[in-house]
Amino acid sequence: MTITIVALYVLVQLGIAAWIARHTASEADYLVAGRSLGVFAVGMSLFSTWFASESVIATSAEVAANGMAGARVEPLAFGLGILLLGLLFAARLRAGEHLTLAGFFRQRFGTGTERLSAVAIAISGMVWASAQLFALATILAATTDITFMQALIAATTLVLTYTLLGGLLGDVVTDIVQGGILVIGLAVMFVLMLDAAGGLVAAIERIPPDKWGFNLPHETLFDRIEVWIVPIFASIVAQEAISRTLAARTPAVARNGAILGALLYVAACIFPIAFGLIGGQLGLALGEGDRFMADLAVALLPPWLHIVFTGALLSAILSSVDSALLAVSAVATDSGYAQWRPTASARQRLVVARIATVVAGLLAASVAAAGDSLRELVLASAAIGGIVAVPLVLGLSSRIGGRLAGMVSITAQSVVFIVCDWIAGLPGAFVYSIAAGCVGYAIGVAVERRQSGV
Repeated sequence: MTITIVALYVLVQLGIAAWIARHTASEADYLVAGRSLGVFAVGMSLFSTWFASESVIATSAEVAANGMAGARVEPLAFGLGILLLGLLFAARLRAGEHLTLAGFFRQRFGTGTERLSAVAIAISGMVWASAQLFALATILAATTDITFMQALIAATTLVLTYTLLGGLLGDVVTDIVQGGILVIGLAVMFVLMLDAAGGLVAAIERIPPDKWGFNLPHETLFDRIEVWIVPIFASIVAQEAISRTLAARTPAVARNGAILGALLYVAACIFPIAFGLIGGQLGLALGEGDRFMADLAVALLPPWLHIVFTGALLSAILSSVDSALLAVSAVATDSGYAQWRPTASARQRLVVARIATVVAGLLAASVAAAGDSLRELVLASAAIGGIVAVPLVLGLSSRIGGRLAGMVSITAQSVVFIVCDWIAGLPGAFVYSIAAGCVGYAIGVAVERRQSGV
């Protein structure tokens, strides 16, 4: 019965996406919703995209294991990143009429920087999508008798169907519905948890004192810095978030919508934080890691409400993975096919965008099959996307630096990150890479000035 009702719920989401697809005639319609979104739509869609599997599942599990230190990545650092995107960058990017962040790099630094950034954005989006597929398959496997791999195949098929139908506009429309339902479900679950704990005061008293600390004892200074700056920089440059601001009607709408989305996101994350702090003290038989939240929901919610909650969580994950696949599709179309075939029609670009979506989905599924931690996949995606943060911030903040500065900055940051993190496994690798990006940008500026005789 649970699976049947949840399947019907998801089919409704697919129906909405199919209905929206009737108006999709170009890659601009598919990728940035025809630039038609208002403040509420931008804010709710940003909130729903960020408040997905890792915000509910991973944050509650991290807080249960590590206390408030588990909330640093989400919601605090990611929320601050989205807020900075709104305050400092969203309006400027929207004013450029770009389809993607890579389009800004093409305009500001040239095609070389655009191509480097497009690779980083595409890989980051694919890993982000793999994290959402991992979460979706975990939930399906936990609520049915199928294996994780079977659930992953089913999840990938469902996600590709959903994404191919509606594009960004279909995503935004369903975001508004499912974001609201998910928050209502979490609020009811929160009330039931407090009742099981004997009230708010008793629930707070159950929390061990060591759970209130924001640092872990084994962390180095670089570890603590990196925990904050990876999500902040990654949020600023995330194509999944920027696509919402690029779809806004005006630059002012882009700015205000991003600010609204950040505030909604941080406010809603109070619930998973509370589940992690209090839920683990109730004496319930709860799994560890990514199973913590699923087991807590089963223990606290009545069957009918658990069905609604599961459906809302699944559809929220659909929205988030849809955004990630569209991010990959966008850079593949705008920075790849459109540059190779500049005379291609809008319809041809739309076909290529949908083909790129399928390829990205299959690659993301392969990454999800090899993954073993939702939070690790999310942080990997954030770190890869953050590689383009330095030229974005410096390129928007000043007119200093051109083609060479952008290319050297991204190259230096990529090389240092790969060597320090993937090869040497050094703590604080992302901090070193940001520093390398700044140095690379400065070197590029110096060489450009020498070449121009300045």
